[in-house]
Amino acid sequence: MKNGKPIIGLTSSCETSDNNYRIQLPENYLSTIRHFGGIPVLLPVGAGEDELELLIGLCDGILLTGGNDIDPVLFGETILNDSVEITPERDKTEMTVCRLAAEQKKPMLGICRGIQMMNVYFGGTLYQDIPTQAPSAEKHRMEAPYHRTSHNCVLTEGSPLRSLVGKEAIGVNSHHHQSVKDIAPGFQLMGACEDGIVEAIWNPDEKFQWGVQWHPERIWDIEESSAKVFEAFVEACKA
Repeated sequence: MKNGKPIIGLTSSCETSDNNYRIQLPENYLSTIRHFGGIPVLLPVGAGEDELELLIGLCDGILLTGGNDIDPVLFGETILNDSVEITPERDKTEMTVCRLAAEQKKPMLGICRGIQMMNVYFGGTLYQDIPTQAPSAEKHRMEAPYHRTSHNCVLTEGSPLRSLVGKEAIGVNSHHHQSVKDIAPGFQLMGACEDGIVEAIWNPDEKFQWGVQWHPERIWDIEESSAKVFEAFVEACKA
């Protein structure tokens, strides 16, 4: 905590372009954490365990950000088809982040890929490709513009998210082709799309371990429920 503001570690993505290897993160994650009263710190892909242990020890909470696909080998499967694009170095880093954050009892919020990584780390599985494995009329990979909602998420009765927003359903955006299949042991459903695809999970045995499939950092200014997710997370990081 710095001047009453929680320090929040954000996972990063990586890519090679023009023969340059880049570690990066969309700016709206950083600006959103700042808006809700936190101080963002980057957790770089490829960092060693000692480095991550030090960084996470300095943090009051961890945000697992969105990005490309998780290697199916991590949940006991082989790659289904060409739609699955993996980054093993990011998977390795984030599995270590999840372990250290859990060991240190840090509040955790997973967004899009982040909910999937949390679910896999704690023992759940994924649909590798929704159109192939769970076809639906609902479109889960929306086209631009992304600053809007694209479908509803029906909230589970008695869940903390439903209690937080005071609604049976909320509007969410959607930009993914993978999703939670079998929810990890210890976690519970907080919300799902009307076609049954999981949109939110939580661990009732921890102070704050939430995952959401949508991108609240893109719509919190137009969708109050997404703002409330960040408010709850940052508040948990202060406790």
